[in-house]
Formats: sequence, C-alpha cells, structure tokens
Amino acid sequence: MPFGNQLAERRHGERGISMENFWAGKKVLVTGASGFIGSWLTEELVARGADVTAFVNKSDPLGVEAIKHLENLKVVDGNILDKDKVAEAVAGKDYVFHLAAATQVLHVIKHPREAVDVNIDGTANILDALRNNSKTFLVFASTDKVYGEPIKVPIDESHPLVGKSVYDATKIGADRLVKAYGTTYGTGSVIVRCANIYGGRDANILRVIPDFVLNILDGKPPVIRGSGEHIRDFMHVSDAVSAYLTVAEKQNISNGQEFNFGTGRPMKVIDLTKMLIKIIGKDLQPVVMGSKSHQSEILHQYLDSSKAEKMLGWKPKVNLEDGLKMTAEWYAQNSWWRAVMQNFSEYYKVRE
Repeated sequence: MPFGNQLAERRHGERGISMENFWAGKKVLVTGASGFIGSWLTEELVARGADVTAFVNKSDPLGVEAIKHLENLKVVDGNILDKDKVAEAVAGKDYVFHLAAATQVLHVIKHPREAVDVNIDGTANILDALRNNSKTFLVFASTDKVYGEPIKVPIDESHPLVGKSVYDATKIGADRLVKAYGTTYGTGSVIVRCANIYGGRDANILRVIPDFVLNILDGKPPVIRGSGEHIRDFMHVSDAVSAYLTVAEKQNISNGQEFNFGTGRPMKVIDLTKMLIKIIGKDLQPVVMGSKSHQSEILHQYLDSSKAEKMLGWKPKVNLEDGLKMTAEWYAQNSWWRAVMQNFSEYYKVRE
C-alpha cells in the first residue's frame, strides 16, 4: 500500500475520526519541515486539518522540495539560530514539533562547532521562545544515539545518556535542555527517541536503506561498509509520524517524559540487505567491504518501546518487509528525487 494511502487509512480507521478532528484548526509549527521525517509529519498534519507553519532554511540543500506539493501550508524561511525569527514563528502556536538539526554525522565529525550551534543553541532558541508561550507544547526530536554504547539491549529510557560521537553529545545537550526547561520553567514538552527510521524522501545516501534501494533498483550490488553484522531496529517513517502525533495528542500523559519508539524486531544489516534484494527482485549479491567501521560505530543498538505502549497505547503498525516494499516503490515511482539527493550530496562535499 502506498505510504500516503496507508496514513489516510490510519486517520479514518483504527485511530478513529476523533483523533483526526483533534488536529483540526490547531496552530502547529514544524521546524525541519522539509527534512525526511519532518516532511511526512508536516504532510500528515496538513491532511488532518491543522494550521501548519513550516519553519525551513531555504538555503539548505533540500530547500522545500519535499513539501512544495502541499497546499494550505505556511512556509517561513528562517535560520534556527535567528532567535527573533524563531520567537516570531513560535508565538501563538498550540504545538511545536522541533526536528531541525545538524544530522549528517560525517559532516559533524569534521565541523563539530556547527552541530553545537544548530543542535544545542537552536534548541535553546526554541525553548527561550516557549518561556513566553506557556500554552504551547513542545515535541522534541531526540535520538537513540544519545544512549551510546548500550549497557544492555534492548535499551529503555532509564539507560544513561553516554553517546560516543560529537553528534551524540550535541543531541544529549539538547535533550537535557528540554528536560531542564520543563523542570525549571514549567515548559510543556516531551522527548522522542526513535530507532533507525527509513522510508521515501530520505535524501541522505549515507544511510543504508536509501543507498541500498537505489543501487538495487539500478541493478548494482549494494555495498556494505563494514561486516554487515551490526544490529539495528529499522522503523518505517509512518510509524515515526504516528509516534510524534501520539505524544502530542496525549500531552496530559506525555508531558515531562521521554519515550523510545521502535519495532522491537532488530535485524543484522546483512540480512536487511538480502531482504531488500529479494523484495526488489534482482539477481544480486551484497558486497561486504570488511569488518572495519568508524570508532564511534556501535555494534548492537535497539530500543525497548514498552513504556510508550503501556502509557500511550502506541504500537508500530508496519512490519519490515511491507515497509521496505513501500520504500522501494516510492523511490522507483519518484525518480525526480534522485536529483534532490545528488544536490544534497554535492552540497556536503563542497563544504568538506
């Protein structure tokens, strides 16, 4: 089932009409709205009747390509480091979904200060704006990377935050700022930590699934940079969108909390690759480059989502095989996106 149709079915099916009406007329700000997850979240909020403002930096390589098809969407061109612009965008909103971040891990390794500025200072700008908007609820996009090398798996929310890389450290800093503002100033907020998210509109070719999908569609063997023995939990972007909406809809429960979201069904990268080859139907074998990986790479990392299930009633709906089919179909049917991915890659190469 195509992704958009699946979300429409969820709106009118199991989640019920009442949840759709929840968003009708709500004033919502989405930062990072033109990004991979942000674009799908923005599209779903618009479909549910929310009054959505997309806060994007049009000078970024993605521009507004991922959301340009959306009607009834207000787009604000701004930098998350512009405190006044952020405050103006936040004013009067019922909900703020803060997804804007420096997420290109290899770029962050070479330009750590940029990640500190965007991920920590940018989040502080959002939080400062919220101090003057006590009725606004913040949904903050953290990451499973804040946990670092796991003491045990699956990782629950009580696990210490001991990220290994500079990127991890900046996300920990932002994560803790959100928590501290809630404790100190009473800012309404919830922290979302998702597993590895995949799906259409991911422009980052350094992520395994878009890289593998495009290679396989082109009849080229997917290249695994490492042993392929790394274990991750891969969650379809529609389930991530559901997670973000659920914590907002149930803010009376989620306020002041952190929640993990994943499928609970981790898989080795080598097995993921073989599944994709089978789904797309090509006669290929993956190329395994070897056991060497970056020093910040973690071998086994996957989340325990039982808190979200118990407190929020949230469960993932898309199994991996179906999600990979939808993803492969999206890339096959949207060949224009390859130019976006190319621009995205060239942008970061030029800046190295």
